[in-house]
Formats: sequence, structure tokens, C-alpha cells
Amino acid sequence: MLDLEHLSRQTLGNRDLEREVLELFVRHSGEQLERLTGSASESGRRESAHAIVGTARAIGAFEVARIAGEIERSRGPLGAELAELAAAVRKTCDFIAGRLAK
Repeated sequence: MLDLEHLSRQTLGNRDLEREVLELFVRHSGEQLERLTGSASESGRRESAHAIVGTARAIGAFEVARIAGEIERSRGPLGAELAELAAAVRKTCDFIAGRLAK
């Protein structure tokens, strides 16, 4: 789900900063996923996927980053890849919600 060691290194072990970047990921990934699904242009799709890759890598959500990277490089129509990304983002956001509830 999340590489918690990576996340800790990125936030220097600061739990307040961790909370902030995780909340940012939840908000940002949802916005970019919505743009990605609604994008009529290939360049818009690549831009949204690239944004998800960056925020996912920053927090250690490497599976989300991998899937978004595949979409970013894809040149054909999206189907299963988009559903896979949406599921991975949802699963990661659920994990984050549980972590933030502690």
C-alpha cells in the first residue's frame, strides 16, 4: 500500500508533515483521477497521469505510481488500466484514512 519507511524519510519523521502530505495526496489524486477520466485529449491524460505518478512516489504509494506511469506512457484507449488505477488510488486512500484516524 504505502512504503512507510519511505514516507518517514520524506517527512523526516514529522507526523504533522506526514499528515499534511497524506491529506494532500488524497485530495490531489482524486482531482487528477477525475481529470484523467474526463480528458478528451491524450496530452491531458498524460499530464494527469504524470501528476499522479509524482505525488504517489512522494508518499511511497509505488503501486499507484506504477499504474499511473503505464497510463502516462500509453497511446491507446484506456479501459482496464483506468479501472486498475482508480481501484489502487481508492485502496491507498482507504489505508491513509485509517492511518490518519490514529
